[in-house]
Amino acid sequence: MTDPKTTRILKTIYLAALTLALLAGASAADAQDREGRWEFTLGTFYQLGTSIDGQEGAGIDTGDDFGFAIGGGYNFTDNLATTFGLQWVGVGYDANAFDEDLNPVFIRGSYDSFTASANLVYNFLDTPLTPYVSAGIGWAWIDTNIPNGPPQTFCWWDPWWGYVCSTSYPTETLNAFSYQAALGLRYTFDNDTTFMKLGWTSQWMDFDNASGTPRFDVITLDIGWVF
Repeated sequence: MTDPKTTRILKTIYLAALTLALLAGASAADAQDREGRWEFTLGTFYQLGTSIDGQEGAGIDTGDDFGFAIGGGYNFTDNLATTFGLQWVGVGYDANAFDEDLNPVFIRGSYDSFTASANLVYNFLDTPLTPYVSAGIGWAWIDTNIPNGPPQTFCWWDPWWGYVCSTSYPTETLNAFSYQAALGLRYTFDNDTTFMKLGWTSQWMDFDNASGTPRFDVITLDIGWVF
């Protein structure tokens, strides 16, 4: 029997393949003039789950989830471009940890990940439909949402609500150098301004306490505008 996680992954791959087929059926006869033009993108992505091994037998299994991205870029030529972007995703996880007495502890929660990246992109064709490859580097900030200190309360006078207090907990955060590689398809619509990109990205994050370099696979879908 297929588990729900596998079903979600298969559905995502099916939708991606269907979109690729629709793009492949589009006309690719007219040449595109991307050289010397800037572009802006908004997108979503589906990050697939992975396993991260830590020290002394600890480890994390992350879930699958959707995220959001915003980016920009500049086309040096019709084929060569550079892009930069920001991504956010909130991901659930199950973790196996150990307390100070080395007793096993099971943790379930979610973390927030923010990633900034810069990439070099090569478009193989100067037609509306073109395959592309890219590679780049970035930096990731992770908020584990795990409290690491006593609560902090702040109070102030609000012009509408009067005296208001709010309590928050400091949480454990970490950051990591990241690098990624991607391949996909780009299709520019007839107005020569709007385009769509569908791709597969593999991203690695260099966490200090992880065993090896964890890899995250991501299916991306972006809508963009060239100007």
